Amino acid sequence: MTLPFVIKAGASARAKLLKDGFEPAQFSAMLGASGGPKWFVLAGLDQQLASDFLPKAGPLKLLGSSVGGWRMAAHATAEPVAAIERFRDFYHHLSYADGATPRHISDSSRAMVKALLGDSGIDEILTNRQRQLHLVTAGCRGLLKSERKGPQMLGLGLAALGNLISRNTLGAFFGRSIFHTGAHSPWLGRDAIATEFVALDRHTLPLALEATGAIPLVLEGVKLAASRHRLHRDGGIIDYHFDLPLDTEGLVLYPHFYDKAIPGWFDKGLSWRKPKPEHYDKVVMVAPSPALVASLPHQKISDRKDFERFDDKARIEYWQQVIDAGRKMADSFAQAVKNGQWQQALV
Repeated sequence: MTLPFVIKAGASARAKLLKDGFEPAQFSAMLGASGGPKWFVLAGLDQQLASDFLPKAGPLKLLGSSVGGWRMAAHATAEPVAAIERFRDFYHHLSYADGATPRHISDSSRAMVKALLGDSGIDEILTNRQRQLHLVTAGCRGLLKSERKGPQMLGLGLAALGNLISRNTLGAFFGRSIFHTGAHSPWLGRDAIATEFVALDRHTLPLALEATGAIPLVLEGVKLAASRHRLHRDGGIIDYHFDLPLDTEGLVLYPHFYDKAIPGWFDKGLSWRKPKPEHYDKVVMVAPSPALVASLPHQKISDRKDFERFDDKARIEYWQQVIDAGRKMADSFAQAVKNGQWQQALV
């Protein structure tokens, strides 16, 4: 039987899974990657995990950037299934008028954060001792602190050129900020990019959620007074799919829309730029299979360019097909974990 998902695991994670099975208690952290509408193929899996799998796990550290940060925030609410549904439905039906400015799109982003959080989500996340949330943003330096298109484009161009040589050069343009609930724990190792840790509160949580998805040139940057950086943009610029040391006692669950990880935003298209294998030693990635993706109407999962490819009606219909396929994947995953057939998906 061909399963509609694949499981990729680091060396230690693979050995642990084969020895002890795919059990919730084995996981102590979960990751959520940047990728905008690519997330729709995982919406059903997020809901299945939240309703059935994760409640059987112990405390979890949640790390996310951009849309992944919003997903992890939903998982940290008191009713994550409902929060994921509110987020999914708002994003699914999002539309912009022709010529929408970064201000208009940022207004929509703030409304989406409000919808995700609901009436009590902020307090639920801040007081949740079982789910510790970590949101990644990119604190801006130099030209990238400007909201003017010209300086931003020049700064991004210079950052991309430097990144071709080394990811370490990103530190000249951005600093990594990790906004977190609870006491800071050193489970996230550091690389050459300067990193600050900032505790979240009722004021900074919605702002940090807005900031982690603030795509340069598309949305406005976000000011966060608690940070050393004046202006913050999308966390995926630095940590697109993550390439960080993860010091966890248990395994790291990574529901992902690809079966591979791209370290940073500027690494898209750089086939030689891959995460260090040791950073994924304890990671268990669950992703849609190539066959599932090939079965979709356009042989691809949804993405941000769909706003340009389709009119609103066609895009919303297409995204619904992706969501439906993802729901079937989630059902298959749940059944495979229950009956042990998950090993057939291990690649």
